[in-house]
Amino acid sequence: MKIVLQGLWMLCLLFLVEVRADDPSVAHHDDLAIDDHLSLAQVIDATFQQYPDSVLAAAYSQQARALEQRTASWIAGYPQLYLQWIDDRTFDRQGRVEVQTGYQIPLWGWKQREASGAVARETRQYSEQFVRALRQEIAGQVREALWTLKRVENRYRLAEKIHEVAHRLSAVVRRRVELGDLARADLLLAEADQLEKQTGLIQAEAEVMHARKTYINLTRLTRMPDRFEETLSPIRQIEPQHPALAAANGLIAQAQAEVEYVSRSKQGNQPSLLIGTQHDRGTRREGFNTATNVVIQVPFGGEAWNAPFVAEANLNLNRALAQRENLMRELEKALHEADHNLEVDQAALEIARRRQDIAETQLTMNRIAFDAGETSLIDYLRITASAEAAIRDAAEWDIRVKQDIAVRNQVVGVMP
Repeated sequence: MKIVLQGLWMLCLLFLVEVRADDPSVAHHDDLAIDDHLSLAQVIDATFQQYPDSVLAAAYSQQARALEQRTASWIAGYPQLYLQWIDDRTFDRQGRVEVQTGYQIPLWGWKQREASGAVARETRQYSEQFVRALRQEIAGQVREALWTLKRVENRYRLAEKIHEVAHRLSAVVRRRVELGDLARADLLLAEADQLEKQTGLIQAEAEVMHARKTYINLTRLTRMPDRFEETLSPIRQIEPQHPALAAANGLIAQAQAEVEYVSRSKQGNQPSLLIGTQHDRGTRREGFNTATNVVIQVPFGGEAWNAPFVAEANLNLNRALAQRENLMRELEKALHEADHNLEVDQAALEIARRRQDIAETQLTMNRIAFDAGETSLIDYLRITASAEAAIRDAAEWDIRVKQDIAVRNQVVGVMP
């Protein structure tokens, strides 16, 4: 009775599944070629060139050049032409006239130019550190995309083999049913198992297409490297030259220099020098008297008006300090997790490899027993499924260990 119920359930399953057994693939396909001459470093460089945030690198460099131009200037602001005309025509009309002209030049304040130079230098250094940090961030995304693709492609290849075995088994069972060696229920069971493996193959192929699209969307390439395994870095802790940490320190140095510059700037109220002439006459009968006009203006007091701008610069500095501390904590946490994951996965891989050896022996023995009629089909399928899972796990853990190495290298700031 149990066998009959199993047969009826398998028959219903056959009617419900609409996927053709001879064509397990789907129409959608994303082409991605394997390039033996393409390296991981080249993929990262190509991704950087097309990456949206790469425009910020050029913008930071342009900002540094502008600050360097400001520091190189001998004047500290916009020069102005000065003209003043005084005439008594509106009131007593005695002919008194005074004309003043001049050229007013803003001057650098005490140590203000040095502070401007410090801002320019730190901005230049930060622009270079930002590029390194961005490349390292992109490297992490490329590593993840490649290893995800590697993992799903491995699953797809295993699903293909499992489906092919199930297809051959279904043909064998069909022949044995025709010969009267097996019951019709066994054929239904074998065909249902084949359809289940076919569904797994279709799902595996879909995962491959999604992973390929993710890689193509990130890198803008239709090629991928054949080999991208990495050697485990000997670095044991987060070092100051880590690209992300160096960029955070560069941002802090830039903010510190900006605080010093703002505190000496007084918001454009620069000392100035005016050099000009003065022409005047007392009455219409007199000629114009000409004199040289020199005016020096020095801002004095008013620190309360500049205090909010200094406070804002200090706020940016403290925000950069807090971001660095948060980054350091995240990196330390990520390093601990990377070390732990690698250790655990290496141990799991050793176990999985031993299970794989046992599973391969079980598959051979199980097939011999089934061919000899010593085991039922349902027991054969159960043992085969368990062995296939062990083989699949071994391949999965092998890829995970290699990916763990890449992840750890990423965390400590190692570039391919």
